[in-house]
Amino acid sequence: MRKQLLLAALLLTTVKGFAGSIDYLSQQDAEYFAHPSMTGKIGVSGAYYNPAGTAFMENGTYMQINNQTHLKTYKMEVDGLTFKSDKPSPIIPSFQLVHVNNGRSFFFHGGAIAGGGNVAYENGLGMFKTMETMLNSNPDMQKIGVNINFNPGSTVKGSSYYVTLQGGIAQKINDEWSFALGARYVNAERKLKGVGNYSLNMGPLNADPRFDINSERTAQGVTGIFGVDYKPSSKLNFAFRYETETRLNFKTKEKNLDNFKNSFGIFNNTDISSNIYNAIVSNKNVKEWVNGARGKRNLPAMASLGASYAITEKTTLLASGNYYFIKEAGDTFGAYDNYHNGYEIAVGIDHQLNEKWTLMTGYQYTNTGANKHTYKDTDYALDADMFGLGAKYKYNENLDLMATGATVLYHSATSVTNVKYSKHVYSIGLGATYKFN
Repeated sequence: MRKQLLLAALLLTTVKGFAGSIDYLSQQDAEYFAHPSMTGKIGVSGAYYNPAGTAFMENGTYMQINNQTHLKTYKMEVDGLTFKSDKPSPIIPSFQLVHVNNGRSFFFHGGAIAGGGNVAYENGLGMFKTMETMLNSNPDMQKIGVNINFNPGSTVKGSSYYVTLQGGIAQKINDEWSFALGARYVNAERKLKGVGNYSLNMGPLNADPRFDINSERTAQGVTGIFGVDYKPSSKLNFAFRYETETRLNFKTKEKNLDNFKNSFGIFNNTDISSNIYNAIVSNKNVKEWVNGARGKRNLPAMASLGASYAITEKTTLLASGNYYFIKEAGDTFGAYDNYHNGYEIAVGIDHQLNEKWTLMTGYQYTNTGANKHTYKDTDYALDADMFGLGAKYKYNENLDLMATGATVLYHSATSVTNVKYSKHVYSIGLGATYKFN
C-alpha cells in the first residue's frame, strides 16, 4: 500500500538559485552577470554595490531597471535514484535610483536580496530515500516488524524570496573620500508544498496513509549599511561596504501536516504511527516547517571590498571580494551548524569599443563555507565558478541599454548521508539606465 508521507515535502526549504553565500544573492542588477566585480565601480549600480561612490557621480537623477532570467538544473542522486528540478525563474526584477547634487547623493535599491526562487522536484527529494533507511533501522520499528519503502513519483515544490528595499545618503568629504549610510528592509517568505509516496506494511497488514504538507514561513528584518569610497586619482578607485546582520524571526503556518496523524488506517493511534510521525516532525530538516514553529534564521553580516583601475582611456580592470560572517549569525534551527565563513573573489574588464558600445567580461569564484556536514535537500550551498559576458549600448545621451549572460558551474558534492548534489545555472540579464535632465 502507498503511504503518501509528507516527510518529503517538508524538506524543500531554500535551494539557492545563483551566487552568494548561504541565503544571500550577490546578483542585484543585470551588469553583475557580465562581471561580478562591482564593488569598486562608480555608477548607478552603486545604489547597491558601492553606495559611497554615488557621491562622485555627475549631478542628476538616474534610474536603472533590470530583469534576470535563470535557467536552473538542480539534481540529487542517492542509491541509484535521481531527483531533479529544472523549473526556470524567468522574471526577477530589480531597480536602482540615484539622485546626485554637488557631492551629495540619495540612493535607493529594490530587488531580491536572498532566496532561490522556485523549484519543483520530480520524484520528490533525496531525503525521502535516506529517511526510509533511517526509519527501517529504528530498533522499535524492527522489533515489531514494520517495513517502509519509498516509491518515487511525487512532486515537491518550494519557493524562497527575500524582497528588499533599501536607501540612504552618501556625502563627499573631499575630492578623494566619501562615505555612505543606509538601511535595508527585508520581507522574507519561504513556501513548501508537496507529498511523498511510501509503502507501509507489517506482515500481511498494510496501510495507505497520505501525508502532505503546505507550509509557509515569513519574517521581516532591517539591515544597517555603511560604505566608504576612496578615489586617489581619476584612474583608480577603491570602495568598501559593510552590512550588519539582518535579524529574521520566522513564523510558520502549516495547513496539512496534522492530517498525517489520522492517515495510517489500521495503524492509527498506535506506536507505529506515533513513532513515524515523531521521527519526521523532529527531524532537523522538517521541524521548522511544522505549524507554529518559530525561530531565527538571520542573514549574516557581510563585508565587501573592491577596486577599479583604468589602464587606458577605454579599458578598465575590476576586482572585488565579499566575505560572509556565517558562523556569527543567529540561527535557531541549526541551518548554519558546521558552516565556515564564506567568501567570493571576482575580477572583470570593461572595454569601450567606440562611443556607442562597451564590452564586459568577468569571473567569480564562490566558496560558500559549506561542507559534507552541512549539505541537505533543503540547503545545499555548493561552491561555484561563474563566467560572464555582456555589452552596453549608448542609445542616446540619456539612455543606456545592456544585455548580459553568465554560466555558473557548481562543484558537485556528497553529504554524510551519501546524497550527491549538483547544480548548473544559465543566467540572462537585461537592463536600461536613464538619466533625467
